[in-house]
Amino acid sequence: MIVIDSSALIKYLLREEGWSEVRKHLEEGCVTLDLALKETINAIWKRVMMGGLEEGYAREVVEAFLRSGIVRVEDQVRFLEEALSAAVRRRITVYDSIFITLAKSRGLPLLTSDREQARAAEEEGVETILA
Repeated sequence: MIVIDSSALIKYLLREEGWSEVRKHLEEGCVTLDLALKETINAIWKRVMMGGLEEGYAREVVEAFLRSGIVRVEDQVRFLEEALSAAVRRRITVYDSIFITLAKSRGLPLLTSDREQARAAEEEGVETILA
């Protein structure tokens, strides 16, 4: 089991370079925060608005992902206080530090496509998989 952040989920769902590496980890079991769903769907919306993705296909992708249950989703509220502290300590956004906080609290590795977040996670003692 690993924690997966929004950047890795987006890479997988939009089939960006390296998406198959993310898929391997998804198949092994992942947990994420409800924030990731919002960020991921917003990235899909952005791709539609920029003309890089058809709206109908985007809806199919989102619907299939939400039905799949491939990722266990946790409520972010209980991680917010520690996430703020980590964000200040590591000079990163709360959006990024909250995934680090989840991983740290569970003793799980963090799967991300964000180098800055990976660096901060390592500094927080969290094993990181950069995909």
